[in-house]
Amino acid sequence: MNHSFQRGRRALVLGACALALGAAAQAQPAAAKWPTGPVRFVVPFPAGAAPDVLIRFVGIKLGEKWGQPVVIDNKPGGSGVIGMNAILNAPADGTVFGFVQGSAISLAPSLIKGVNYDFHRDFQPITLAALAPILLAVPADSPYKTLADVLAAAKARPRSVEVADVGRGTLPHLAHTLLGLRAGVEFLPVHYPGGAQAMQATLGGQTKMMADSYNVVAGNVQGGKLRVLASMADRVEPGLEQFPLAKDTVPGAVAVGWFAVIGKKGLDPAIVARMNKDISDALLLPDVVAKSRELGTYNRPGTPEQLVKFVDDDRRTWQRVLDTLNMKPE
Repeated sequence: MNHSFQRGRRALVLGACALALGAAAQAQPAAAKWPTGPVRFVVPFPAGAAPDVLIRFVGIKLGEKWGQPVVIDNKPGGSGVIGMNAILNAPADGTVFGFVQGSAISLAPSLIKGVNYDFHRDFQPITLAALAPILLAVPADSPYKTLADVLAAAKARPRSVEVADVGRGTLPHLAHTLLGLRAGVEFLPVHYPGGAQAMQATLGGQTKMMADSYNVVAGNVQGGKLRVLASMADRVEPGLEQFPLAKDTVPGAVAVGWFAVIGKKGLDPAIVARMNKDISDALLLPDVVAKSRELGTYNRPGTPEQLVKFVDDDRRTWQRVLDTLNMKPE
């Protein structure tokens, strides 16, 4: 009788354990097995652009870690809006993410009519990925030896210092406008269709200074034709130690291009946490860091919450500049 009772009790206990384990397995987040197939990164840049090269390099590392293909899907055009909309129209199932430029988040909604996405409402932040500081460069034979020299000239004769950039409303244009606002001087902006044209204008003497990222000016800086007066980075970056920080001369004169990994709102929080960890680990691998520096970018991954704060601060900074310029969506 006792043996029968004990056997029955043991069977009940084992059955209950099996049911509990089964329920736990069913409740286990999808991220435990994620990814189970290819993961696609929408990239709002043409193939071969610096951010495209960086995410392809990172994608190789992720593919090796996951044992799944990582697909780079280039959606250039519309100042990043085409790519942002592609992410917005993708499923929130952990198969599609975006590697996007900051201007598509911080600037496009304020400059382009018809942009109807909202970063907080529509997208899931994953991590800040990399920064690309704006540098201020002059011809090697320029009489301006320091940033203070340029500011003194602009203060003495407003709009006498022409500054080349890559178009009205672009980050280089807004960066030197921010510098002028913070310093209380007025430059004369001269817009060109690309970095190469802006550089030729500066080298040829049509403009006195240019603003752009390091990868644009690096060749002529290293070749002795251009001289960097200042970096508008928020801190000294490896490889840029020789360039003074603009903010040390003009407090608040910080301007960086940036790239981030985002997804569509509604992603499983466990997948968000896993992607954040995996891509952050990949961005900090020594060979990935070295590749990024070659491209003029500086990897700086963090938490989703840090990305949200970064975006909010960035948007506030540039909205003030846009308001000063009276720039509206068009």
